[in-house]
Amino acid sequence: MQKFKVGVMGCAAIAERMVIPSIIGCEDLELIAVASRDINKARRYAEKFSCDPIEGYQNLLELRELDIIYMPLPTALHEEWAIKAIRAGKHVLIEKSLAANLTEAQNIANAAKEMNVLVMENFMFEHHEQFKVIREILKSGKLGQLRCIRASFGFPPFNDLSNIRYNKSLAGGALLDAGAYTIKVASLLAANGLTVQKSSMVFSEEKEVDIYGGIFLTNSDGLTIQTAYGFDNYYQCELELWGSKGKLIAPRIFTAGPGVQVNLTIESDGQSEIIQVKSDNHFVNLLNFFAAKIKLKENYSILLEELIFQAELIEQTKVHSIKHYLN
Repeated sequence: MQKFKVGVMGCAAIAERMVIPSIIGCEDLELIAVASRDINKARRYAEKFSCDPIEGYQNLLELRELDIIYMPLPTALHEEWAIKAIRAGKHVLIEKSLAANLTEAQNIANAAKEMNVLVMENFMFEHHEQFKVIREILKSGKLGQLRCIRASFGFPPFNDLSNIRYNKSLAGGALLDAGAYTIKVASLLAANGLTVQKSSMVFSEEKEVDIYGGIFLTNSDGLTIQTAYGFDNYYQCELELWGSKGKLIAPRIFTAGPGVQVNLTIESDGQSEIIQVKSDNHFVNLLNFFAAKIKLKENYSILLEELIFQAELIEQTKVHSIKHYLN
């Protein structure tokens, strides 16, 4: 069986910890090379994962045998290198967020449409078994009609002040990172006419990026969506679905990695029920989905529309934001 050959552009921590091992674990994918501007870093990754080290991102794109580029670069570099990868005929799996702003996202999507290649953001949680179970519960009517979605994703400050998430020039900030997850889950569950009504963004004057915030959205059915996110928070990673007949709570909606047991709680009719969901590897599932879409050689326009919709909601969040500044 022929495998799609993958090159990794950038030696980010998530690539080392989660994504590269998952690439190696996918039967349809073959890791060929890892590229970095620092050849020593590329060599360390290459030795660990038994692939070729490449110095420089352009040199990676010049490997004709590559089919896919996995791109865990800082967001500010996405537009330039995603478009270069697309022009080189490569499919691109890119870390969230896709781009620093809507215009950049549209430029990436337009290039992908022109070249008929697949571009996806690495929102892995959508491909976890628990998300499938949640959709089935909603469809069953057990919660009644959905009235409100609440999503929260936030964690304590990073110890390393040089972390790229604090770097304004690299499009850092909590909205494009943790906040993007909460927007994505809202769009997956309430996409019909979904719009941002108001948001709050709190900026650190020292770090010059937003460090926490919240978003209020509605859709054309009158559904209310409330999200909160941040880099200066007590850890939260929760989805709550409140319906006319019951409520569902998923306490590890975004980060239920391999080996993590998921327990969903449903409250209805004065009773509380725990639904255990088997552990799953959402990284492998997403990569399998990505490979399957390429195999079909279909028109990727629907997936590109999802990218733009996500970018539009992020842009709306910025436009409708009440901004606060901390000393």
